[in-house]
Amino acid sequence: MSISAINSISFKGDTKQAQTAQPVQQERKTGGAAPAIGSFIIPGLGHFMNRNNKTGFKFLGGQIGLIALTALSGYGSIVALKTKNKALSILTSIGFFGSIIGSFALKIADIVKAYKGEQTKQSENKVDAQA
Repeated sequence: MSISAINSISFKGDTKQAQTAQPVQQERKTGGAAPAIGSFIIPGLGHFMNRNNKTGFKFLGGQIGLIALTALSGYGSIVALKTKNKALSILTSIGFFGSIIGSFALKIADIVKAYKGEQTKQSENKVDAQA
């Protein structure tokens, strides 16, 4: 049973309606070690645990994209080495190592943000609108 079921109460001699009781929303604690470990294992999992789905999908998609870029540039490096094309070999090697570094940087940002439990602006706006 909820407290918010009270719509109006009339007391003796009082013709004004009482204010509607609003349900009290408890602030949910986000962040901590569990979401950080989740994001370490699977990209974006910590944000899903913090109920930050939009951010979780961004980190998951970013990691999938960087893994695909790493695979493609690695394959390109192998092909360039077999064809003995030095210019293509250098470019694909730079892409390969750059995507690995980018993947690690994104992973660290994912873990730190999940640990802090940062809310998206959309979630903060919903809290502000309710107050």
